[in-house]
Amino acid sequence: MPERFNPYAKAPFVTIDKRTGEPFNPPDFGRENKAGHRPKSATDKVFNKQATLNASDSGEVLDKIKGLLDGAASGEYQVTNQPFTMQAGLQISAEESESILRQAFSDPTSEGFRTTGQALLNPIKEVIDYEGVTRKIWVGRDVKQGEVLRYDKDVFVVGYVIAEDGQTPQSQVEGKYVYPPEFEVSAYPTIELKDQYRAQYDILARAQDRSRQAIEFQEDQAGANLLLAAGNTENATTFFATMNIAAVEAMRYQVERHRLSADKLIINRAEVSDFVNTIRGQVDPVTQRELVMAGFIGTFLNMMIITTAGTNTYEFLHPGEAIVVTTPEYLGGFAVRQALMSEPVTEMHEGKPRRGWYWWEMVALALINPKGVALGSKT
Repeated sequence: MPERFNPYAKAPFVTIDKRTGEPFNPPDFGRENKAGHRPKSATDKVFNKQATLNASDSGEVLDKIKGLLDGAASGEYQVTNQPFTMQAGLQISAEESESILRQAFSDPTSEGFRTTGQALLNPIKEVIDYEGVTRKIWVGRDVKQGEVLRYDKDVFVVGYVIAEDGQTPQSQVEGKYVYPPEFEVSAYPTIELKDQYRAQYDILARAQDRSRQAIEFQEDQAGANLLLAAGNTENATTFFATMNIAAVEAMRYQVERHRLSADKLIINRAEVSDFVNTIRGQVDPVTQRELVMAGFIGTFLNMMIITTAGTNTYEFLHPGEAIVVTTPEYLGGFAVRQALMSEPVTEMHEGKPRRGWYWWEMVALALINPKGVALGSKT
């Protein structure tokens, strides 16, 4: 077994993630599937708290190393080596953080408040890109100002078997385009100054987290509505009494019969109970152990499982609903006309000691290939 890499060790140099400025520790991922994609964990990291690889054997260690090298080669991971002493200077105490926030709230020019809002915005954008379900299903695309938002649909050509002196009928190829409508997503958290001074917890951090959840939910809800509307246009809905292997395979077949690869299975948290109670007796011992020890299965029938939030908490799928989708490049696009931006807001001129931020983005969703969507419904 090779010596395990410690990203947090106090060595002369440490590997730093350029996007976050923190020691490099990306989200954990599973084994590479047939389509060349790796399912990513929503919570776990490649390195655990002991700074060792999350791997159970030498084969998984080598696979994780390969995944890290592939990510670095493709540009997914952007890292740099910096002296370790530079990181120590980035750490501040809770008292220093509180002092900075107080000064920002009290700054009459609002410049400090604007800077604080921008500092809160950056991690929100990074987390949404990583955790948002919609952004995992569609291919992201940046749209320039004034650019016409358009997606090209595939063309169809017919082949013929003809006699020796026969003539091949013409297949007229025409360009077809989709112009998806754009929509806006925003959040407007405000904080009264008295709460900033009275709260016994980091109220700004909590407002940041709740705003991120609200923005994520609006994106995911729009994506789910589009999938549910398109799921019956080309494929039949699979009805099941219990979420088991037969039900999942029936949904997967609806997608793969079009020569597409089923990539993700999206289910409500209620359906996880069927996995625990039913499927654990139908799978191999290794998967059974993963389900019992970890409480979930990361992949099933070569599909990444995405579970929506808990009961009545930012739900965009109802209990009993399930969706299977193909790989992002064969499904559609998530276009970003304006990335999430922050603007400080004050209500002091109205006689209210209240300040906040208005976070806003302009995006669009396009589902080009409805054959890549299959629905399931519990009877």
